[in-house]
Amino acid sequence: MAEESAEATSDTSGGVTGAMLRGHGPVEERGRDVDFSLKCIKGKRIPIIVTVVITALTITIIALAAMKTPPCPGCPPHVTAACSDGWVGYQGKCYYFSETEGNWNNSQSNCSSLNSSLTSIDSLPELDFMLRYKGVPYHWIGLRREQGEGQPWKWTNGTIFNNLFPVRGEGQCTYLDEYGVSSSRCYSERHFICKRPDKCSRRKPSAAGGDTIFKIT
Repeated sequence: MAEESAEATSDTSGGVTGAMLRGHGPVEERGRDVDFSLKCIKGKRIPIIVTVVITALTITIIALAAMKTPPCPGCPPHVTAACSDGWVGYQGKCYYFSETEGNWNNSQSNCSSLNSSLTSIDSLPELDFMLRYKGVPYHWIGLRREQGEGQPWKWTNGTIFNNLFPVRGEGQCTYLDEYGVSSSRCYSERHFICKRPDKCSRRKPSAAGGDTIFKIT
């Protein structure tokens, strides 16, 4: 009987110990799972933080670059030039349509005093613009030729006229009338048109020397 009791005790004790040992295994496994999950969360969090920081830095750099290199402070859109009061903007140029009259030489002198010159005409759309805007009065432009047969037409900067448009009349100085470009004696009194680059444009001398640089005020 004593042996049976001891044996039962041993079995009981062994069962309890075995149960305790068996129960201890899953606890350790669960602990390891928790540690692994925390490591995974931390591992995923680092790339997200790095991505956010890089994105913020990129946005900051782009914003600073845009602030440092403005295309032209205070410039309106391309079609409307940045011109002084009393001047009219068109395609990067400023035009002054005078209210007073003078002969061709005086008109050129008046334009020079405004840091400009009697207007040249570089394209047919530019000619159309000036014809529309000038109104009824005739206006001197910067095309002239010397007296004498066969003398070429030249702009005020010395560029030879390329026959972009017809010039009517037999005079030496040209002006705009209601039909286009005509010529007459240079001592006639007329209004005049001055032209210069706008404040956001800077014309560089061409290879042919056809362009001039005007000081903008």
